[in-house]
Amino acid sequence: MNQTKIVLSYLVLSAVGAALLVVFVFMTPAPTRTMVVLEKIVVPGVFIVCCVFGISFSLRPNWVRPFISKKDNTVKNYTDALQRSFQGHHPDCKTFEKHRMKFQNKTWCAGCLGLLIGCLLSIILMILYVVVPFQQPPTISRLLLFLGLLVIVLVYLEIIRESRHSIIHVLSNAILVLSFFFITTSIVELSGKSVYGFFMILLCILWLDTRIQLSRWHHRRLCSSCLQSCKIYVATIIFGR
Repeated sequence: MNQTKIVLSYLVLSAVGAALLVVFVFMTPAPTRTMVVLEKIVVPGVFIVCCVFGISFSLRPNWVRPFISKKDNTVKNYTDALQRSFQGHHPDCKTFEKHRMKFQNKTWCAGCLGLLIGCLLSIILMILYVVVPFQQPPTISRLLLFLGLLVIVLVYLEIIRESRHSIIHVLSNAILVLSFFFITTSIVELSGKSVYGFFMILLCILWLDTRIQLSRWHHRRLCSSCLQSCKIYVATIIFGR
């Protein structure tokens, strides 16, 4: 299956998940009981663990690759043969200049830096959500949920734009993870059941993976239209951001 078909498949699955979520919001009755402490801790705990993994992937996108596949060596050998170095998880050519940014004398992948910031902020907010006694009104929960879905759509559109500003890309990816936090907590508040929180975390992982697939697809488009001969994203599939 080529990259375009993969992206379309992910977009369809993401849209179906969002549609089911909207149906749930309008059809579910108000919770008849208050969640016990254990129920309110489990979902945030899983969410925080996912954010920790997200931080590790933003710092080193391919760290899990050697454990599941030998393709990493293929990519490395191909890169070495072309003598094309990488900066901020991207080839050091001008085509991907707006995909990187310098911060504290270090070159960062703009997307990964945004995800890193978003994960850190989401962890802090999730801890506050657990420890601070606060009952969120259903109207606010619904509003935050729909705003979160809107943010996801806007982030997807920002990813596939031809022109890009690195700071905006950092902010959009940070807000993406924060939208996951607001959507997950809103669903937990609206349903009063932790099982729906776990379902939301799975949906958020799907939406994040869709964002990664869109990024790969966009990278390959940029690489194929570039006048240089290396074509690293066309010839190989790597965890670019």
